[in-house]
Amino acid sequence: MSQVVYISVEPSHQTTVEGTTTNTTTPTHLHWIHPHLNETTDATKGRQFRASHLIAQGACLLIDRPYAILPVVDDPASNDTLLCSNPACNQPAPCHRGGRSPCLNACVTDVVWCSAVCRDADAARHAFECTWLKRYAAPLRNKRSEYEFGMLWLIVRLLATRQIEFHAQHAQHHNHPLSWDTSAANHRWKHGWAAIDALCGSVDSWSHDQVRSWMTLVKKYLPNSSVLPHGLTPDRVLHLVCQEEANSFGLYPRETGVFPLPDLPMGRGEQYAAAVYPTAAIMNHSCLPNVTHKPDEQGRMVFTASRDILPGEECCIAYFDLSHYTDLSARRDHLRKSFRFVCHCERCVSEEEPVEETLEWTAMPLMDI
Repeated sequence: MSQVVYISVEPSHQTTVEGTTTNTTTPTHLHWIHPHLNETTDATKGRQFRASHLIAQGACLLIDRPYAILPVVDDPASNDTLLCSNPACNQPAPCHRGGRSPCLNACVTDVVWCSAVCRDADAARHAFECTWLKRYAAPLRNKRSEYEFGMLWLIVRLLATRQIEFHAQHAQHHNHPLSWDTSAANHRWKHGWAAIDALCGSVDSWSHDQVRSWMTLVKKYLPNSSVLPHGLTPDRVLHLVCQEEANSFGLYPRETGVFPLPDLPMGRGEQYAAAVYPTAAIMNHSCLPNVTHKPDEQGRMVFTASRDILPGEECCIAYFDLSHYTDLSARRDHLRKSFRFVCHCERCVSEEEPVEETLEWTAMPLMDI
């Protein structure tokens, strides 16, 4: 029988993880996937997670690190929830402590580090985005919108992580050309840019007007140039925009997906960041979710079984705050506008109004005379 392991996700509580044989404490860099969580493919939904065995309520299903993350706060200069820009840290950098380290080139006030040590460690990644931010942040915010600026900045951070990853792989191959990891655990799931490349979302997922608008932004603000040397074609960057818009997560201080709602619903709080999680993006939506999710203090997204999940059952999250959209029409309208699909989960189908059958004659009925 498997022993129970407690993984320290936050200092204030523990998350139960089943399916392992030793007791351990999660290091800050851990990317955890429950051994009973399998990726399958559905003809309609595409990729999805299903339980191969019973997963007990309270078990941790997944802890996913962001491939790219950015702050989403008002007045970053005075906001205590502004995150450290070092992706190996991602912890809040409160302004009242006086320890914030800004960009030495003063690109944007949204970019800070919790210490000079974090800033120096993040120098190579930030160098990729710094020139772009200095040139385009103000025009985007002034002439377009804060949303479009954030969307494009997240794309830039995806490309920055990609560049760091490729340089690291090149250096490793140069130093150890015949070494690679052939373990089954390593190849069960896609990692890094390969996982980003496999995300759902394409130009066919969005309206023609939306795709045309995004292509205009790509050609004007994200071209391959000395400002942003990513080496990709405009069509590939546009595809990445479609993938990001279909798969990015908002980070909130409280859990998303709590259901049934408590008598006094609190909501999940105010968004403070946005991120792309390569593995977590496989999770599909249900208005009757069996999984909740909440970020930890390192920006990792932690997914927990909110009830027992039976073998063969799909593991689903809520794509939005269920306390904000409670009735069927509101939920479906929101999903249709934001995520481009109509929800037919068990809850939505059960709340549909019954359709009365009507008889329609296409010809005179036959009568026995």
